[in-house]
Amino acid sequence: MLTGENGILIQAQRAKNETENAQTNEERAIDDYESYINKVTQTSAVVGEIVTGGNKPYTNNGTVIIPEGFAIVPGFDNVKEGLVISDVENDTEDKGNQFVWVPVENFSEFKRHDFGNQNIHDEYFINTEPTEGKYYEPTPDNTSGCTKETANEVTEMYQSVKDNGGFYIGRYEAGNDGSGNAISQKGVNVYNEIKWGNSFKDETGGAVEKARNFDTQSGHTSVTSTLVYGVQWDAIMRWISEDESLKDYLTDSSDIGNYYDDDSTNNPNKTGANNNYKIKNIYDLAGNISEWTMESLLNSESVGVVVHRGGNYSYNNGIHYPCTFRNYGLPDGTNANTGFRLAFYIR
Repeated sequence: MLTGENGILIQAQRAKNETENAQTNEERAIDDYESYINKVTQTSAVVGEIVTGGNKPYTNNGTVIIPEGFAIVPGFDNVKEGLVISDVENDTEDKGNQFVWVPVENFSEFKRHDFGNQNIHDEYFINTEPTEGKYYEPTPDNTSGCTKETANEVTEMYQSVKDNGGFYIGRYEAGNDGSGNAISQKGVNVYNEIKWGNSFKDETGGAVEKARNFDTQSGHTSVTSTLVYGVQWDAIMRWISEDESLKDYLTDSSDIGNYYDDDSTNNPNKTGANNNYKIKNIYDLAGNISEWTMESLLNSESVGVVVHRGGNYSYNNGIHYPCTFRNYGLPDGTNANTGFRLAFYIR
C-alpha cells in the first residue's frame, strides 16, 4: 500500500510533480502575458522587436516614428546616419523589406529643388498647373492635372511628413518577387523593364500601381506605400548634402554607383549588390537603374512625359549621371535601365 506502483508514496510524488508542473506552466503563461502587455503598452520602440499596439517613437541622435509591423534593424538605429527598419524581426541577415527614415526637420524646405547639372532650367521648378515646357508635381495646394487618387495621396503624404518629421524610402531599388509584386529587399532582381503607367493621366499598369499595392500585398496597415515623389527625392538629396563629406556626391556619383563603360552587358546589378554603393544606408541612388517618380512634364508637342531620377549603368557620352539628375520618358515606355523605388508615409 505504501510502495507499490499505485502506492500512497508514489501517488503523493505524482501529485507533487503535477502541482509543480502546473505552477511552472502558470508562471510561463503569466510571463507571456506580461511580455505581450509590455510590448503593446511600451511607449518606445525597441531595437530588433516588431512594433505592436500602434506606431512607436524611437530616439537616437534624432527621433523617428517606427510604424506598427516593423522593427529597427540592429546596428542601424542612428537617425542622422540613416535608421533602417524591416518587417522581419532582428533582421540582421537582410531577409525582410527594408526602408530608411529620411528626416525632414524643416518642413518649409520640403519642396522641389534644383541641384544643378540636371539637364533642365531653374524656372521649371514651379508648382503650377501643367503647361508646355514645365515640370510638374502635385502639391496639397494644387492637385489639378492629376487623378483623384493622387490628389488624396499627395495631401495625406505632405501632412504625414509635417506631423511626423519625415518619411521612409526603400533601402533598395524595387525588386520583383517573381510573381510581379514589388519588394524592397536585398539581393533580388531589380524591377526594370516596367512602364510608369498607361499614359500621362493614367497611373495604372506600371510602377505607380505596383508601388501603391505594396502595403496591401504585404499586410501593412500602418503605412501608405507610393512611388517616390520628386519632392521626396529632393529631400533625400538635401539630407545627404547636410554632411560636408558627401556634398560632392550630388554632382559626381561616379565612385558610388554601378556604371559600366558601355551598354554591352545590358544588365543592372541585383539590389544592394555592392556595399560601397550606399549613402545614408540607402543603396544605388546613383547608377544601376534610373527610377520613375511622380514628377512629370509637358514637352513641346504637349505630350506628357514622366521624370526619372538618378543615373543608371549606361555610359552616356562619357557622362556618369549623378543621383540628382532628372531625365524623362514616355509613361508607357520601358527600358532595361529604368525601374523604380518604393516609398511610404506613416498613417
